[in-house]
Amino acid sequence: MSTIPAGETKARYINGMFNDLSTHYDRASSFIALKRDRFWRDFAASQVDGCSAKILDVCCGTGELSIRLKDKSASPVTAVDFSPGMLSQANAKYGKKGVRFSVADAEALPFPDESFTCATVSFALRNVTSIEKTLSEMTRVLKKGGKLIILDLGKPRSAVVRKLYYCYFYSIAPKLGGVLAQKGKYAYSYLPHSLTYFPAQDGLKKIMEDIGLVNVEVHDLTMGIAAVHVGTKAG
Repeated sequence: MSTIPAGETKARYINGMFNDLSTHYDRASSFIALKRDRFWRDFAASQVDGCSAKILDVCCGTGELSIRLKDKSASPVTAVDFSPGMLSQANAKYGKKGVRFSVADAEALPFPDESFTCATVSFALRNVTSIEKTLSEMTRVLKKGGKLIILDLGKPRSAVVRKLYYCYFYSIAPKLGGVLAQKGKYAYSYLPHSLTYFPAQDGLKKIMEDIGLVNVEVHDLTMGIAAVHVGTKAG
């Protein structure tokens, strides 16, 4: 597709796309990330130290971050996603390993205020209908002093790296992903467009601060191709 859908149309498109991709998602996504996604998730999980008592993983997908978070927590990790197909894959892999998976909308989380000590989201903010609403919901369910951790694609700050990365990301990655996911080019045609309008490092930091998170840190990974944001709920 050449443009990004909006609102309910976007939600339906993304849900259908991930349900279609779910069976081969892990292999395809890790391959086009040159397997660096494993390191990125490990780093994101390392940021929960000191707030691991009760963790919520939002837009958990197939559970690859969720299981890493479980290694940091003595309690079960709560993980939610709106795609039944992705959750089916997650449950098959990690449902008996201390992660509780369920269907939920990231923009209307079914949990009371101040329920968790840490809330995470990975590679998903580009897909929600409202980044601000999603992060506000995650902040709402955090206890005061709790951490909100975001892992997503970034925009390299170096002009040279950015040019090389965009060449790969916009031209080669969608074709590779489509072949590996066995769904054709359609499956990953959305991928580059999702980054084009994404606020990435500095923009995402500002959104976090605007909704009231404090001490926001940005960690560039792999020359800024990915980034981890960490903010704390004031209180």
